Amino acid sequence: MSEFTADGNPEYWTEYSNLQHVKHALIRNYLNGWFPKLALGPWGSSRLLYIDTHAGRGKHLKGQLGSPLVALRTLLDHTSRDKILAKTEVRFIFVERNEANLSALKSELAAIQVPKKVFIDAKAGDAFEIIDNTITSYDREGAWLAPSFIFVDPYGFKLPSKLLRKLLSYPKIELFVNVIWRELDMAVCQARSGNQELEGLVGTLNSIFDGDAWRSISADDPDERAVQCVELFRKLSGARWGTYIRMLDKNRVRYLLLHLTKHPDGRDLMKGCIWQACPDGGYYASKSDNPDQQLLIEPEPDLALLGNWVIERLRHGPKNWQFLIDELREELWLSKQLNEVVRSMRKNGQIIGENYTGRFAATNNPRLRLREKSGE
Repeated sequence: MSEFTADGNPEYWTEYSNLQHVKHALIRNYLNGWFPKLALGPWGSSRLLYIDTHAGRGKHLKGQLGSPLVALRTLLDHTSRDKILAKTEVRFIFVERNEANLSALKSELAAIQVPKKVFIDAKAGDAFEIIDNTITSYDREGAWLAPSFIFVDPYGFKLPSKLLRKLLSYPKIELFVNVIWRELDMAVCQARSGNQELEGLVGTLNSIFDGDAWRSISADDPDERAVQCVELFRKLSGARWGTYIRMLDKNRVRYLLLHLTKHPDGRDLMKGCIWQACPDGGYYASKSDNPDQQLLIEPEPDLALLGNWVIERLRHGPKNWQFLIDELREELWLSKQLNEVVRSMRKNGQIIGENYTGRFAATNNPRLRLREKSGE
């Protein structure tokens, strides 16, 4: 079989909507934190790996950078680039199956001067086969995959959950997966109908989900089915956290950007990136939003629900501030938002801080309790 295949969606390169803008902002912002964290932290790695499974052309036809160049430029333009590269080599692997796209990508890469310890490999082929063969070889040799950020961005809805699980079995692997939800949802709904003519579709879904667990995606509401799908991918991949953002087209979920990780720092970092992309809250972005629009007033999230969350946690007894921060990791809010709410609730007399010295702050970890109402 030829290494090259046709581009399944050539029209994609003619537009650059807010959905592409948000996707690339998430990659850029995450890598801005990921590169120094992995290279300069207390257990800094000597090698980091970025893989783009369906790399495309490198640029959209109007000049906007595609995901490979976004990732590469994030490192090259990083304020700590020299410190990172003093300790760590960074390898970029870009895989693309379309000949014209790969040729365009290589031309873009050839025009970029990269420093020592930055290595780029743009290659043709099936990324999932390449990755599977590589880690099978590593397993055979008893070797480890370097700490990696892997952007899984297929042209269709086929995702190999078995391979995702293999990847996450290695330490320090982060997966950022584009789930083409609308088409996948249609396939699941059709296959669950029991139509014998759709046996091939059943086989496809069994391959995607490594069995028939996809049948549990059964809610009446499509958004609820999307949540079920995310949770299923999280479980099947072995991830501790699945952090996702809904990408909307005409107020319907077009696709999901799903971050899978076993690491609390990875969860916290991606939550921060999503709030940065959607500052008024709600993990969703709309195609209709203008990525070039300059906001006169930055939107602010409504933290009233977070205040209710704090009250509910303290209703059953006092909790240390750090305990609330740790529990918040499972929720959508950020620790800085929690800190703001806790300080406001103390100022308003809703809660009391106990057993701490110095100023009232999360770093001093006071015990927090609800103030009893007068007359109780």
